Amino acid sequence: MPIPKLSLCVLTLAVAASAAESAIWKVAPPPPASWQAGRVADLAARRKAVIDQIGDHSVLVLYAAEARNYAKDVNWPYRQENNFFYLTGLTQADATLVLIPGAAKMREIVFIPHANPARETWTGHMLTPDEVRQTSGIQDVFESSQLNGMLSALVPRARSILTTNEMPGAGRGGRAGAIAAAPVDSPIWSIEIAQPIAYAAQENLQLYLVLPARLNAVEYRREQEFAGKLASVGAGLTIKDATLIFDKLRRVKSPRELDLLQHAVDITAEAFQRAYAYAVPGTPEYEIQAQFEFTFLRRNAHWGYPCIVGSGVNATTLHYESNKDTMKDGDLILMDDAAEFDQYSVDVTRTIPVNGKFTKEQAEIYRLVWDAQQAGFSKAKPGHPASDIQGAANEVFKQRLFALGLITDATSDAQMKVWSIHGISHGIGLNVHDPDGRELQPGMTITVEPGLYFRPDALDNLPKTPEMEKFKEAVRPAFEKYKGIGVRIEDDVVITNGEPKVISAGIPSKLEEIEATIAKLRAAAKN
Repeated sequence: MPIPKLSLCVLTLAVAASAAESAIWKVAPPPPASWQAGRVADLAARRKAVIDQIGDHSVLVLYAAEARNYAKDVNWPYRQENNFFYLTGLTQADATLVLIPGAAKMREIVFIPHANPARETWTGHMLTPDEVRQTSGIQDVFESSQLNGMLSALVPRARSILTTNEMPGAGRGGRAGAIAAAPVDSPIWSIEIAQPIAYAAQENLQLYLVLPARLNAVEYRREQEFAGKLASVGAGLTIKDATLIFDKLRRVKSPRELDLLQHAVDITAEAFQRAYAYAVPGTPEYEIQAQFEFTFLRRNAHWGYPCIVGSGVNATTLHYESNKDTMKDGDLILMDDAAEFDQYSVDVTRTIPVNGKFTKEQAEIYRLVWDAQQAGFSKAKPGHPASDIQGAANEVFKQRLFALGLITDATSDAQMKVWSIHGISHGIGLNVHDPDGRELQPGMTITVEPGLYFRPDALDNLPKTPEMEKFKEAVRPAFEKYKGIGVRIEDDVVITNGEPKVISAGIPSKLEEIEATIAKLRAAAKN
């Protein structure tokens, strides 16, 4: 049917408006092809790296995270233990990975819970053996009830502390693919792991578990209990902490991991533009939190850490998370929130004016923080100590705070730290605070996040020493100008062989760009 002339005109205008809006509103692209296509090869390379490091005289046992119950009959949203996920890509609770470098053929084994339809009715689908193989690339899959049989064969002296972990409740058996069915005393273990068994008999076998020095009694309870029981029966094993191995491997990201982090940044960028558009006077902070979380969920992501939306004086609280106040004309709003995609988390902060325009005092502090961040970027290069990033930012802080009358000694770190109270760089990856290293290497992913915070009670809470009393008296006039201002700017950086790559640079952060972006997005939002 022909389109009437008037309707055609309206349609043309609508298409033109849609095209104009598409240039304003940026939507995160689809996930990178490497997310699925490169997964198995990436995981296999990581497992090989671990096997090479621990050697034939060692065995690694890695437990999946346990499900956490909430309100008796439901669980908290499940998140896999990072190191288990790093080697398997599996999100199944109650699974176990065992790496045995000295085995005949079965060097990589996954033990998974018995597939129980009665349990699935309540808690959802459990991975099948075929799904485990397809996701992880690990071919040898056994039921969890066989784990202690394998360990008993490996370390006979530990039999007394090892019991069969049968799944409770009746079920129909395995589904969708054959699962290895070795009984507890199966001769398969004496054949497959004959060499490790011999090492154990000679008390020349090391067992690696995740046993971080800063013990987390909740997340690593089973590892701690297992290590303690082995020691109590004199199993003859040397218990080793695998944490340092994973810390070293996880510092440098593979190309696929960098793709996933970039995608998490792209999702975060889409969320920030919604925040720029809707963080107007009279809006509750929690509505901006909702804009972030809405965007994350619609892009198959989650928050990497609890959302921080602090307006006015709340911006001076580093981990302000209540998000209950209402934004006012003249406030700054500090938003620290970023997406986690496929368990890879980024970390981004922006501070913007609620009414779209920085005041003179806000602009002075904002430009100071931005310049300190640029100085930090300049040191984010391979071969540099990571501490150089902090040092470069600190030098900018000291010189400019002195010029503003906020410190009295341009060489004093102690005075500077009255206003700059946190480190400005950490690793990102499977954790929002992922392992990093003292020396920067290509492939590391880090944050650069300087901040200045002028809490209204900051001077009142300083030590009451003669030196500090003199400092307070000298800086109070300047402090009164900037009191209540909090500014943090945080970006994510990939260390390359040359200049650093700021992967979050697409989220406007320069003062003039922020004001222009806010004006453009808020005008578009009205339409």
